[in-house]
Amino acid sequence: MDAVIFDLGGVVLEWVPERAFEQVVDAAEVPRLMERIGFHEWNRGNDGRDSLAAAEDELVSLHPGEEVAIRGYRSHFAATLTGMVPGTGAVIAELGQAGVPTTALTNWSGELFPYARQRFGILGRFRDIVVSGREGVIKPDPRIFAIACERAGFEPAATVFVDDSPANVAAARAFGLHGLHFRTADALRDDLVALGLLPPRRSLSVPVYHWAPRQEWERALATGSYPWSGRGLGYDAEGFVHLSFAGQLTRTRERFYADLADDDLVLLRLEPDGLPIVVEDGFPHLFAPLPLERATQVSAPA
Repeated sequence: MDAVIFDLGGVVLEWVPERAFEQVVDAAEVPRLMERIGFHEWNRGNDGRDSLAAAEDELVSLHPGEEVAIRGYRSHFAATLTGMVPGTGAVIAELGQAGVPTTALTNWSGELFPYARQRFGILGRFRDIVVSGREGVIKPDPRIFAIACERAGFEPAATVFVDDSPANVAAARAFGLHGLHFRTADALRDDLVALGLLPPRRSLSVPVYHWAPRQEWERALATGSYPWSGRGLGYDAEGFVHLSFAGQLTRTRERFYADLADDDLVLLRLEPDGLPIVVEDGFPHLFAPLPLERATQVSAPA
């Protein structure tokens, strides 16, 4: 094995379609609404389309009383992208370090995919992304596996395909790829170690640190979410949280926070056990949201 193709939804990115409908319909009503309009079947058809306008009009004609909700899905699509699957980005980063090329193959409308492309920096690590809506063919059709392999120059027999759909994994295997059913990032990493694509994980034995402006940290404690990677850098856009080792703290503070007084900064310490951290260019990167419950406010080491 010498290459990996990743599915996106449910493997790299989290997609919750209910969130779009909840912008225009009471949340308790959304499951029944989706069943009434046959959302999942309709959405599957949309995965093979570059534009949704005609499909949206057709569904409205079948369910005129649900027009606001139906049109609300496309207009509020950004809300369905609820974040990144924790840890998968670390696997992608480690594959890059190991010299293993990675691409992505996703069932996604061509019109809606730019929402993900513009928001999630992790997608920039892929050599190529094949989007079903732009190709006019969707998984599990073997033609889309052929497109993905041919465009990347991958030999199917030497390529791993990762998907959270058993049907897609089975189709990939029938095509000649080595299909892996995605369950968790940790399980995927174990599978890739067994295939010889990654070395066994070497756990960090020292704590890692993160500088945060006090206002942002206090807001995170109040809301339960820390959306940042570093100063002025969003977690989604970067794909990871910037961390430092103890010996890097002074340099990091001087470079990015020199204009802030000590009282305006918080230094957070994390024990790395079990966290998807990858060291890149000498600095530890956390490929998951900063876990508030594991962050301890400390003074800078002497």
